[in-house]
Amino acid sequence: MQIVLGNSSVAGYPEGGGVWSWFLQYPLAFKAAGHDILWLELLRSSKNRDQDARTIAAFYDRVRQHGLEANSVVLLFDRDLDFQPLDDAEVFGLDQHRLHCSIREADLLLNFACALRQPLLSMFRKKALLDGDPGHLQISALDVNLDIQGHDTFLTVGGRINAADSRIPKLGQEWHTFEQLLYLPRWPSAAPADRSRPFTSITQWTWEQLLYKGKMYSVSKRDAYLRYIRLPGIARCPLELAANIGMSDPAGDRPILLANGWQLVEPALVASSPELYQDYIHCSRGEFMCPKPIHVDLKTGWFSDRSIAYLASGRPVVAEETGFSERIPAGIGLIAFHDIETAAAAIVEIDSNYAKHHRAAREIAEACFDWRQTIETILSACT
Repeated sequence: MQIVLGNSSVAGYPEGGGVWSWFLQYPLAFKAAGHDILWLELLRSSKNRDQDARTIAAFYDRVRQHGLEANSVVLLFDRDLDFQPLDDAEVFGLDQHRLHCSIREADLLLNFACALRQPLLSMFRKKALLDGDPGHLQISALDVNLDIQGHDTFLTVGGRINAADSRIPKLGQEWHTFEQLLYLPRWPSAAPADRSRPFTSITQWTWEQLLYKGKMYSVSKRDAYLRYIRLPGIARCPLELAANIGMSDPAGDRPILLANGWQLVEPALVASSPELYQDYIHCSRGEFMCPKPIHVDLKTGWFSDRSIAYLASGRPVVAEETGFSERIPAGIGLIAFHDIETAAAAIVEIDSNYAKHHRAAREIAEACFDWRQTIETILSACT
């Protein structure tokens, strides 16, 4: 198939090694599966010509490292990305005529998080929305026009969206579920990490909330992790966060976390590229993962692409339950928790029986997150 991957999250975020690593899986996997792919990356201009040129050059330097330069096009818009006439964009990586032909001939657009909007969206014959943040996207779409209705197929990693007790608004659409894609050939299992290495995670330190049906829902990883601030003392095991708290730290979170035994590092130092991101995961003993509270409150069944990378690396994961254990086996290699006591018990169990959990982690990744199966699931839903 001729498939266009529409995205807008990486070109303007060169220091986001985790975000880059997440998206790179898709062009690499679809290309390896034999499809003719075009990665269409949208970028809003900084209004500084030299800065835009550096940003785009850095984008192509990185995609070239992964053999994707010939498959990648950047559209630079001189306005907000909520209105996208193609003729208003400056095109890099392909001339305008060939781009129009590629769009016209494409069998399918996979549109990540509504990155492509109208009128560009309507140029494609068949359009599928891929939602990686269930609940957050749908509630946002109730107040902001994301051109949801311009799609033909709706896919989400919210594995429980169709469950009777799921509270994710469906926006009047039929949603198909798929698992986060990890291109396993890029993620070999690493040798077991010794006991001195911490359980880690890489996260954004944000405050945002959303109002839905008279209730405020937190989409803040800060809220999520502060609920477990006493965990290092209870589990008696090193725990580290790569979190962009920043030196200004207006809420005074850094001294509180440090006083409770957390180790802190800057993501820009340890995970600013896909390679450093992978190295950081490989150097960890496992992951302690807290989702955005909205995923727990809405019972979305969400499971992190980053956690899958830990599992594939042979790094056990302790993850707060969102309902994912209904479809992903938890107990060995991956342990779900509900509160600080069960979180501490899970870390102690993994630390005490590490070799067993190390082997099981990779086995879960291979059994549940085979990239070929994810591609088949996505394309089957679109036919």
